Amino acid sequence: MNLIYFDESGNSGTNLADPQQPIFVLGALIVPETKWQAIESDLEKSLDLHIPPPRDAQFEIHTGDLRQGTGSFKGVPVVKRIAIRNEWLRIAASHQLRFIYRAITKNRYERWMHSAFGSHIKVNPHLAAFPLVAQVANNLLRSIAPDALGIFISDDNREVVDDIERFLKLLRATPGALRLDRIIEKGFFIDSRKSLLLQLADLCTLHARKDEERKLGLPPKTIDDEGIALLKGLVHRGDESFPDVIQWLQQVQK
Repeated sequence: MNLIYFDESGNSGTNLADPQQPIFVLGALIVPETKWQAIESDLEKSLDLHIPPPRDAQFEIHTGDLRQGTGSFKGVPVVKRIAIRNEWLRIAASHQLRFIYRAITKNRYERWMHSAFGSHIKVNPHLAAFPLVAQVANNLLRSIAPDALGIFISDDNREVVDDIERFLKLLRATPGALRLDRIIEKGFFIDSRKSLLLQLADLCTLHARKDEERKLGLPPKTIDDEGIALLKGLVHRGDESFPDVIQWLQQVQK
């Protein structure tokens, strides 16, 4: 069994004109169940080393706060914040975890959405990215072993919970390239404060977005350099049936 942790970065819902967040990224961190406890323990030890207990009950590694020195990391020196990030990414690498993501440039997505559905229908980019990322994850499981299975675990995003549940059910029954034949049960949506692995997925996803923003021409910030470099060793690139996904999205949104 593989635990597949989904997280997003750059979410502005159906507002696709935010110049500060031109890219949406949906990521998935693949964690074999046989490694789950060891990874959890390593992440906890790292956290205890840098932010010793007792910690506030609301404490979590929220990457936006870690990067900016806000929230739980208000007053924490930047050197320590970078050290936590780098150590967590190195833990992921040491356990040979794999990370899948899909980046959506919002202005291009908005043009496609209007051409496909007209101006009266707006589809959250999370819903467009989900079948693409899910398909690559499913194909990765197929390549791992003939009987490899996975289960999806996501942060509790109430904007898309119902649609993702519907998509997951449909994709498990869809014939052809998009069929999720290695994904069992329903998707699980949990509070990220209760899962260090979901917090690690958040860390990966934000740095994937920062890398994609650089490719788009946004000014880079040096605080992201090491995080982006460390992430690259985790990224798994798969073949997406993009035309199939576009056609499928048009069908399910009618």
